[in-house]
Amino acid sequence: VSFNKDIAGRYYQEEAIKRVSETLDGKNRGALLVMATGSGKTRTAAAIVDMLAKANWAKKILFLADRNALVTQAKNNFNTYLPNLTAIDLTKEAEDVSSRIVFSTYPTMMHKIDSVKSRGHRYYGVGHFDVVIIDEAHRSVYMKYRAIFDYFDAIFIGLTATPKADTDKDTYELFGLESHNP
Repeated sequence: VSFNKDIAGRYYQEEAIKRVSETLDGKNRGALLVMATGSGKTRTAAAIVDMLAKANWAKKILFLADRNALVTQAKNNFNTYLPNLTAIDLTKEAEDVSSRIVFSTYPTMMHKIDSVKSRGHRYYGVGHFDVVIIDEAHRSVYMKYRAIFDYFDAIFIGLTATPKADTDKDTYELFGLESHNP
């Protein structure tokens, strides 16, 4: 499935989308986009979501960020680029089962994972999301928020400008990649 160049049409965005496609086609379940600040990581992620949705690889998408402002900004951008996909911001809105894209902070999602709704079922099951996008993937996803990676059975796509390759904080390892090889 081709991607929409009106969403992400700069040459480096196109290259990033092709590389993610190749990575996922190779049966990997994780990809890490390392792109400079201001280069359009969110646009690139939206184009990838659009492509995966058209290919029927992604019916439900989770977009995680470490701050409310980033969640709001990402949702607004996705609504502009992908107006046909319904979206909610869990930090401000109640979950709607028909929403295709859920935007959330890590703590809000951890609370949803840990919470049990009526009849003893978790709010989000292990397979609820097909794709999980982690914004600012170099931050906040190592300690307790690492549980999100362990909980969901999904494709994980990380977005960062500054990946880490420290022993205890290896962004590459989170996505099943070789060190320094996004």
